[in-house]
Parts: sequence; structure tokens; C-alpha cells
Amino acid sequence: MTRSRRFEREAHLGSGADLFRRASAALVSWDLHRRAGLVVVATGPATPGRTVTLRPRSGPGAWLRLAAPCEVTEVVDRPDARGFTYRALPGHPERGWGTFLVRHDSVTGAVALTLTGESAHATLLARLGAPIARLEQARITRRYLAALRDRP
Repeated sequence: MTRSRRFEREAHLGSGADLFRRASAALVSWDLHRRAGLVVVATGPATPGRTVTLRPRSGPGAWLRLAAPCEVTEVVDRPDARGFTYRALPGHPERGWGTFLVRHDSVTGAVALTLTGESAHATLLARLGAPIARLEQARITRRYLAALRDRP
């Protein structure tokens, strides 16, 4: 059995209520995932119970035609934070969960994207290719963090 690894990453996106509105809308509509280079198959925005399947457009995951089915388990919709948590479903190369949260500090105006998650390899292919799987996961995480910074 593979050990779970927990991570948290954050990117400062800029400042202002308008940026918060645009960035959080891009997040819950799956545009963050599209901008990070993933094909998104979902029937609507992130809502509890919604399933989404993510497929990389480039890199080892695309070459292997990997699909990552997930289910949204929680949605955050507050004046200072918007986002969601999803969990990996059977067929995903990893098991675990991820939280995507756009926050707005009303005092400073700062807008940030925080990614938190925990995962472990769920398939034989992911376990055999563990170093490549971790590099691919890190690459996509970097792309998530840059996606809203570039053009919210």
C-alpha cells in the first residue's frame, strides 16, 4: 500500500473585489482546470455531487490517455472565499482529495488561490511509475497556480 502525501500550495493572484469575482467564477466553472491544460468533462459548475472527468492535454498522462474521474464533495461560497473540494473516484490514477479555494482579504484586498490535497497512488501503473506520477502531479499543480494569475 502506498503512503498518502499531503500538500498545500498558494499563489497570490493580485488584489481587488473584481479579481476575486472573476477568479472564483473561473474556478467553479472549471476554467481553472482548462487553463491548466486539462480536458474537462462535466455537465455544469462545481456543485456537491457533481462528477467531473479530467484528462491531461500534454505530458505523460496524455500519452497514456489517463482519465481522472472526481466527485465534488463540498462547495464554499462565502463573501471572502469560493471554491470546492473533490475526491478521486474509481478509475482515477490516485486516491484522495483536493480543495481549490480563492480567497479575498477585505482589509488588504489581496486575492489568493490555495490548493490543498492528499493523495496516494491508486493504480499499478501509478505505483510502478511513482516518480513520473509525482512529477506530473507537481507539473499540473504549478499550472493550476499560474492559470488564474495569468488571466482571471
